[in-house]
Amino acid sequence: MKTNLCKLVAVLAVLAMLVAGLAACGPPAAPPGETPAPPPPEEVTITWATIAGFYTDWAEEVAREFEEETGWNVEVVDIDFSQLYEKQVIEMVGATGAYDIITYDVGWKAEFANSGYLLALDDYIAASDPAEIQFEDIHPALVEASCNWKGKTWGLPYYTFTMGYFYRCDLFEDPGEMAAFEAEYGYPLDVPQDYEQLADIAEFFRREPGDTLKGEAVTEDFYGIGLMAGRFPHVQDEMMSIAWTHDEDLIKDDGTPGCTEPGFLDAVHLYVDELLPYAPPGALTSAYDEVVGQMRQGLIAQTAAFYLDQWPNMVKTEDEVPGSEICAATSPGAHTWVGALTLGMTADGKHPDQTWEFLKWITGPQAQRKFAEGGGSTCRVSILTDEEFLAGRRLAAGHFPALMEVLDHTAECVFYPNYYYVPQGGKIYDEETAWFSAATSGEYSVEDAMANLAEAIERHCDGPCEIPNDHLEADYSPVPCPFTFDTSVQIRK
Repeated sequence: MKTNLCKLVAVLAVLAMLVAGLAACGPPAAPPGETPAPPPPEEVTITWATIAGFYTDWAEEVAREFEEETGWNVEVVDIDFSQLYEKQVIEMVGATGAYDIITYDVGWKAEFANSGYLLALDDYIAASDPAEIQFEDIHPALVEASCNWKGKTWGLPYYTFTMGYFYRCDLFEDPGEMAAFEAEYGYPLDVPQDYEQLADIAEFFRREPGDTLKGEAVTEDFYGIGLMAGRFPHVQDEMMSIAWTHDEDLIKDDGTPGCTEPGFLDAVHLYVDELLPYAPPGALTSAYDEVVGQMRQGLIAQTAAFYLDQWPNMVKTEDEVPGSEICAATSPGAHTWVGALTLGMTADGKHPDQTWEFLKWITGPQAQRKFAEGGGSTCRVSILTDEEFLAGRRLAAGHFPALMEVLDHTAECVFYPNYYYVPQGGKIYDEETAWFSAATSGEYSVEDAMANLAEAIERHCDGPCEIPNDHLEADYSPVPCPFTFDTSVQIRK
């Protein structure tokens, strides 16, 4: 018993020595009356999924400034546009919290909001300093097309892809070409005011080796138009621009498909039968990059409806094709894809308050001006119409006047297609790519392709599609308004 007691005393003594040693190695106790230092702040990383390319390059550069100002990290995840919808939806359906901010297209807005993927921004906007956010400075056409759904605001636009038209104005203004065109078609060669004129111009400028162009013999084939006719999410943007201008819609006011209506079929036939034959052979595998390349190689005279944000790339033609000049205008009739790549806050995001601070900053006046200086298509009227800003910036902002013409016409006409409000918009958009490209390639006849598209729309909507657009007016219907483009607004070389 005595031995055991001695052992116990020895063990306790050793433990006491160990505790004392550990205490000596730890941080010194705070002196009486002093508060211990607080733990270091939690590291915040805001994760933003967005489209890859020029947009991401700019975003990463400007985001560094935000990081320096706030101490928060911004991780920009660049995703190719063809995969952007699918990758974002997978994460949001699983509520993984992978993204704090997602980037959506016009047709995805209703679907994302209706599915509960996004947070409504109205309370955040109301609590923000109006002078800081300047919400009213965002063009109203972009607010309606890209932000609003069922009375709430679901995102803020930061980059408009609104479509217009590019053409070789040096060709259009050549006296010999002008005289030959008017002699053949009976009206002056100018910016096309409708798609029938666009088709005439496409036919006229098709030249083969040995023909002349601007009085000089051509040694290679020259084409009247560049088209995005490949199986990419752009062919429908060209097609729908024709349909809308012809007072046709993909989804009728009663929610049923409109793509089998005679007028809609005529619009698709115009593209397939009257434009496509005068495009380069690669048109069936072309997206916007390829059309820009065709212009810069001196292969085409004009585009169809085309993304005005591509101006900084298009205008480089002037450095690569001797004697050329590129001009920007509205697409024929000016009813086209109007909208923006828009940023929304995910419902499963990890840092909503910090995310809002970044979202309003990246879409705000300061960041948007930096974006525009680098050639970005801003959504803010104060920059688009700033004559002092535009002076000397033709290479970056030469498309701004045409862009404003399209946006103003859309807002004044109150022209917002039914598709913009359909909750199944993202899925329908994919179907458009499949079936419009099937018509251009000849895999299906125009009639059969559009019948299959109509069937797909009915399947996704489970009958007539819901179109919650009564806030525009009771029994609203998108009716096109007459429009004539005035070339005097252009910024010339």
